[in-house]
Amino acid sequence: MIRQAVLEYDHAEDALERLDELIAGRQVHVLRGSHGYPVVERLLPSIEAYPGTLFAGECTDQEADRVDLDGADVLIAVGGGKLVDTAKLIAVRNGVPLIVIPTLASNCAAFTPLSVVYRDDGGYDRYDVFRVVIERVIVDDRVIHSSPYDYYRTGVIDTVAKFYEARYLSGDTSDDAGVDAGLALSKQCHRLLALELTETAFRSYGEETRYAVDHVLAIGGAVGGFGDAGTRVAIAHAVHNALSQFETTHAFLHGDKVGFGLLVQESLHRSPDVAVLQAWLERVGAPTTLETLGLDEVDIPKLVEAVVKETTLQQLPEPIDYDYLKIIFENLQKTVYR
Repeated sequence: MIRQAVLEYDHAEDALERLDELIAGRQVHVLRGSHGYPVVERLLPSIEAYPGTLFAGECTDQEADRVDLDGADVLIAVGGGKLVDTAKLIAVRNGVPLIVIPTLASNCAAFTPLSVVYRDDGGYDRYDVFRVVIERVIVDDRVIHSSPYDYYRTGVIDTVAKFYEARYLSGDTSDDAGVDAGLALSKQCHRLLALELTETAFRSYGEETRYAVDHVLAIGGAVGGFGDAGTRVAIAHAVHNALSQFETTHAFLHGDKVGFGLLVQESLHRSPDVAVLQAWLERVGAPTTLETLGLDEVDIPKLVEAVVKETTLQQLPEPIDYDYLKIIFENLQKTVYR
């Protein structure tokens, strides 16, 4: 099944200027993030006139139920990935369209018809796929340019993972048109490996950075939108989900944990790309050992069980070799020799 949630994607240096015209007199409710929203408000003071709710920080069922739209015709989400995922839950439950203003280039939440839902303790619960209408994703250069670099850095890692997970699930090509389209888009995501992923390059916001931002926010999401289960998530995200049950990993961003999961996935796959990925992740400051993530050898059996459970739920094309997975985690526990 092909699922696309977004009607319009607008990335421009003045994209916010078209918001009031898009609203066109409708009753609005704004779900506001605590960090990025002030930047949007400074650039577009008129947004402050709309009633809104301050996001509590986690995409949970309780948070989605807490927000009262009070008869609004349209919901505006201003924030990062967890806020956007929460807004999609709210929009679906209330039957209203959604406008998304990402304040971070950290993941593809703004472009996907799904929400990653967490428990109140911060651990991963599930992801819901549903019908949601996102009228427009508004990507304003001024907002993204001023956002924290680490979210962009890890967003690029998460986007590169789209290629490896799609390849793991469906190979290089497919007879299914949707899956084949998703694979083609994932190959574009793989090209981000060659970009200069530095804060200096990000702050300059040149053509390479704009290219990367569009892939993080839109193209990466379209990979799963076209390919569905044939391209969406594989072992890298299963490892991310399994890691989320350990409190020490909560300090790490989504893309950093997905990047570590890539090392596990490609090692299981006996891929020749493992060394290239490890060197790249180390170069961009991502964790490549369990020790860095705050886990010890005693945590490995619990982690292996969680990954196996996740991959079983995902119905991946081949079962996981429990013993080999354990060995991989043991080898990634810490780096002793170079």
